[in-house]
Amino acid sequence: MKSALLPILSLVFATSWTAFAGTPTASEKSVIIPPTPPAQDDWYFTVAAYLWTSAVDGTTGVGPTSISADTSISDVVDELDFGYMGYFELGKGRWSLGVDAIYAELSDGSSFAVGPVNGSADFEQQQAWITARLLYTVSKTDRHKFDVFVGFRWTYFDIDIDINTNLGPGVTLGLTRDWFDPIVGFRSICDLNDKWFVQVMGDIGGFGVESDLTWQALAGFGYRFTPKLNGLIGYRALGVDYDKDGFKLDTTSYGPIVGLSYTF
Repeated sequence: MKSALLPILSLVFATSWTAFAGTPTASEKSVIIPPTPPAQDDWYFTVAAYLWTSAVDGTTGVGPTSISADTSISDVVDELDFGYMGYFELGKGRWSLGVDAIYAELSDGSSFAVGPVNGSADFEQQQAWITARLLYTVSKTDRHKFDVFVGFRWTYFDIDIDINTNLGPGVTLGLTRDWFDPIVGFRSICDLNDKWFVQVMGDIGGFGVESDLTWQALAGFGYRFTPKLNGLIGYRALGVDYDKDGFKLDTTSYGPIVGLSYTF
């Protein structure tokens, strides 16, 4: 198995034992499962749980040194200790407020040898993305609904690396970063028949406020098991280009997504 720990150790030695930012995995996001609003313009509340298994391509680094952050889906699954992904939306009429939350804890361990130096290293990472969006329905017919939205995405990383060698006492390296990015985007839901629908969603942001660029795209097929219970399966991609305070992150996360939602 290709481990995300090996490139991390390479960067640690290359930067003379400075803190490393870690390899991002599953990524940020925005809404996944669309709600099924009531026939009338009453208040509604949608709660959804979903699973996004993503691979990562790109680079990450500290200071002048950058390395590959490429990670396969199997690597992410092997290193995942705990994860949560959920979406909530409250709406009435043409307006709604949606919050998408992702949290993951990952860890890995390995032994290594660099010339006469040998030892072991343990890697732990906590990461979170929270995306909040204010949506407005521009158009709505019996078979199609088109929303636009503005909002923000909060990104958080906390990385710890414990290294023990035959040279003496161990070394602990750590790095914590978090930032907010403004975003704008759209969501389109089109019914194919009474049960099946297609959803397309995308956003773009950053604009140099924190990230130089952040973007997201999702496309999938949904199925209405009941008027209140929906399922969706599709494909999602999320990109970020961040370079600030000596920390670089230029990655794209992508992979299949599946989820269920229920509307009250």
